[in-house]
Amino acid sequence: MLNSCQIQGRLTAEPELNTSGSTQVVRFTLASQRSFKNKNGDYDADFIRCTAFGQRANFIAQHFHKGQKMIVEGRWQTGSYTDQQGNKVYTNDLIVNNTEFDESISQGNQQQNNAQPNQPYGGYQQGGSIDIGDDELPF
Repeated sequence: MLNSCQIQGRLTAEPELNTSGSTQVVRFTLASQRSFKNKNGDYDADFIRCTAFGQRANFIAQHFHKGQKMIVEGRWQTGSYTDQQGNKVYTNDLIVNNTEFDESISQGNQQQNNAQPNQPYGGYQQGGSIDIGDDELPF
């Protein structure tokens, strides 16, 4: 079986580094631009939750920052839990095996400094849906 994903996008916030037992864990979200325009002529983005462990988590937390472009490779993992109201919540995460810089550090800093207050994701539209006739599936 093959479970492999590769995503390119911009960090929506600073990566959050925590420790679980003796293992470091970093969680972050990438805004990944879709390859086509929506009916308004804009590019939507998918917001991909990512998790990395150990030395890779520490590396990401130290060297990647909000607004910076990066490429991550890993495996897709689904899960679920029951929230405080008793509702079942389903999760989807990319578990990171490999990371790459997709721009120089100075470009990432410039992108972060030029961010507009009303455009926290570099102008991408969050969410979106696919029109499949009478029904729409939200993302």
